[in-house]
Amino acid sequence: MKNTFIATGLAVVLASSAAFSGSLEEPIVVPEIIVEEAASSSSGALIPLVLLGLVVAAVALNGGGSDPAPASDARLKTDIIPVGTAANGLPLYQFRYVGLPTVYEGVMAQDVLSHSPGAVVHLPLGLMAVDYTKLGLEMRVID
Repeated sequence: MKNTFIATGLAVVLASSAAFSGSLEEPIVVPEIIVEEAASSSSGALIPLVLLGLVVAAVALNGGGSDPAPASDARLKTDIIPVGTAANGLPLYQFRYVGLPTVYEGVMAQDVLSHSPGAVVHLPLGLMAVDYTKLGLEMRVID
């Protein structure tokens, strides 16, 4: 009888542990799908960068002001330093075009847009150029 009591107790313990663990069978594990974010691709930015490069190259080939409408958008410029005010009231700046070593003096299209919108030429990608002849100004090469 003692053996029956032990066997019954053992069966109860095993049954209760199986009930708490779900069963004696291997649990079904659903694999977790992990989607890793790939490093940001530059392919989405490649076309705008190529077009921006073409605009900057056109400015570089411009020779510093012979074209009446050089790209004058502030987003194309770096090292921007205010240096004064033109006779028509527009602020003058010295700047470099992004990626180019030459320093120029001229205006920012964003300033011209609020002062003389008719002198602003709209370029692809939302960039702007300025028709300096309509302002009575000239963009100058500093060095």
